[in-house]
Amino acid sequence: MSRIQPMLARSLAFLLTAILLLTEPRLALGAVTVTLSPATSVTVPVAGIQQFTATVAGTPTIGVTWSLIPPVGVSASLIGKISTSGRYTAPSKPLPDFASLTVKATSLAAPTVSTTNTIMVRNATPIISSVVPNSLPLGSFTLTVNGKKFVSGAKVLWDGQPLATTFVSASRLTATGTTDQGGAHSITVANPGPGAVSNALPVTVISNLSVTVSPTTVNLGANGTQQFQVTVLGTANQSVTWGVTGGSDNGTITNSGLYTAPAIQPIGGTATVYAIAVADGVTQGSATVTIQTSSTLSYARFLDQATFGPTPALLAHIQQVGMAGFLQEQFATPESPWPPLATVTRAQTIDAFFANARNGQDQLRQRVIGALSEIIVVASNKNTNANEVVPWLQLLSRNAFGNYRTLLKEITLDGSMGKYLDLANSGVQSGGANENYPREVLQLFSLGLSLLNLDGSVQTDVNGIPLPTYTQADVQQLAKALTGWTFTNASGTTGPGGNYNYYPGPMIPVPGKHNLSAKTVLGHSLPANQTAQQDLESVIDIIFNHPNLGPFIATRLIRALVTSNPSLDYIARVAQVFNGGSGSARGDMQAVLTAILLDSEARNDNPPSNFGRLRTPMQHTVAMTRALNIDPGPASQFSYLFYHMNEGLLDAPSVFGHYSPMYRIPKTTLFGPEFQIYSASDAVNRANFFYHLIYNPWPINPALQPFVNIASDASALVTAVDNTLLSGRMLPETRTAILNSLPAMYDNNQRVMNALYLTFTSGEYLVQR
Repeated sequence: MSRIQPMLARSLAFLLTAILLLTEPRLALGAVTVTLSPATSVTVPVAGIQQFTATVAGTPTIGVTWSLIPPVGVSASLIGKISTSGRYTAPSKPLPDFASLTVKATSLAAPTVSTTNTIMVRNATPIISSVVPNSLPLGSFTLTVNGKKFVSGAKVLWDGQPLATTFVSASRLTATGTTDQGGAHSITVANPGPGAVSNALPVTVISNLSVTVSPTTVNLGANGTQQFQVTVLGTANQSVTWGVTGGSDNGTITNSGLYTAPAIQPIGGTATVYAIAVADGVTQGSATVTIQTSSTLSYARFLDQATFGPTPALLAHIQQVGMAGFLQEQFATPESPWPPLATVTRAQTIDAFFANARNGQDQLRQRVIGALSEIIVVASNKNTNANEVVPWLQLLSRNAFGNYRTLLKEITLDGSMGKYLDLANSGVQSGGANENYPREVLQLFSLGLSLLNLDGSVQTDVNGIPLPTYTQADVQQLAKALTGWTFTNASGTTGPGGNYNYYPGPMIPVPGKHNLSAKTVLGHSLPANQTAQQDLESVIDIIFNHPNLGPFIATRLIRALVTSNPSLDYIARVAQVFNGGSGSARGDMQAVLTAILLDSEARNDNPPSNFGRLRTPMQHTVAMTRALNIDPGPASQFSYLFYHMNEGLLDAPSVFGHYSPMYRIPKTTLFGPEFQIYSASDAVNRANFFYHLIYNPWPINPALQPFVNIASDASALVTAVDNTLLSGRMLPETRTAILNSLPAMYDNNQRVMNALYLTFTSGEYLVQR
């Protein structure tokens, strides 16, 4: 009995434990989460403090254990410490190669659940108390910089550029260098690694010599010459070394000072000629050469209208071949390519659209594609796949210099448009005739809502009410005439039910699905029992020969290329050419574009104040990057920004495009279609994006080095910016404002970016004049 009792007691205890384990509420480990604050990587100075906070969810036990994990190859003794409350104390030195360590918080309730963040330990920020001497002559120098928190490897920076530096102690550095620029300069100290740059102290450079080059300014054409003279004061040695800033791309100069301008206008349209005194090897004088002909402005304005913006090479070329010759070259230039339909992605489509506009040799074609894409719209918000958009772009491209009748017919049968405006399978699958495309082809692609005179003015009745171009009955009759078309397929065949979406090639008729009744469209009768093809040809002829088509398309294209408010006479002259009045065929796009771009109103280099058009965000971006030779990279990497500027690339919000062609600038009578999407946020987003392009890679985009080379001369810099972006048309008050802003900039990079920023965000550049 005595042996049975202990055994029974142990059995009962085991049973009780099992019951408790079975009945105790269990923790669902999968529901436990740990988050850290700060949640993103942090930088802490040596011996600095960073408080971390862990939040545990999914359990009542909210405690964590803290730990530090060193990077590979680094001892744990070198990475600092963290307390039980998450207070991190950095070590006295950064980790080797400034590697990051890891802080880890692990749940006490669920030890397998944790989260991490990374910490980089940087050097302390040094402090400068004095620079000796603080006044220097031109030439070689030695500086002693006093302060504190200097570490081995620290560099003394002269206007942001490192000098040869010797570490003496934590409170003293010495540095040597050479300067050829007088005036105030900035001295800072940078400890190794990121985020450790000191306060700045000034140093003044004084020269006892002076060099004067005359004349100080001169205007030359391409390949022009100028003999410069030089005077050196403060020494009997009058010898100088001549040079041209930026090298031979900006011209050449002989040992005797004879300058020859380059054949191609350099970026900025200016060159700086300098002479360095041999006596000290550093003191120099300079002169500014503006390289422009009397026709530079005319050609630059023409290229603003006929391309996505002038470049130095294009300006030089058009001065050789002339405007009419340039147009003929463009008409003969092969089309820029589009990605293959079988493999194309949406990103590739956006990249090609933007790159063709920026880099395509067929610049006029690309500009016309842009114009037509706002008249005849397809958008990726409905045609979501790239192979549903590229055929539309290809169609606009191949018809840009063709005949508008061909364009109307091809867009009517285009599978991309068939999906976008629902003409595909209209009347095929037991439904009625779809009126979407018939309505838009009349209203937006060809004729407009109101009857027009040849000059684009609206015809009205005796009460001043505009006369309608068409009625709802016309839309219904046109819809019937366009029934029975479906997507093609690889074999080019279809059954009675039509085909599914397929975009290579035009749509095809479905046997037995075309409405065979007699129709009347815009006052013209179509007999009964015509085939789908016959009705199509009939209605295309009716639309194409309507008197509204000439002034309607003339107005749209003039507004897209030249000015939002053309005179009635300008519209009439172009409409007359569209109608075949110049001896060309009706609808000949080459003749129409020539008439638009060579018209006296377009070529007036002193236009009235209401002349011009607002650049859209894409046009603004492409023009700026072309002018400054900045490569922004693949557009798909930044195309999301254009949605914030109200111009999603290839993604107009409606069939009306990104903006209404009839939009008027508020509180005026002036048309300004692009102003409909120009808002305060658009202006800020444009400015921010452009600033990113000019400072990236930091501290300045290398393409802007020609401007940096002359930035010490504020007047020369502003002139160069004016010539590059405004073709010499900068208003005096704008020039004064920019010049007044430059002294506040702490180095030449900042001066260049400031001058460019204020110019390309100004109304003078926003409006294409």
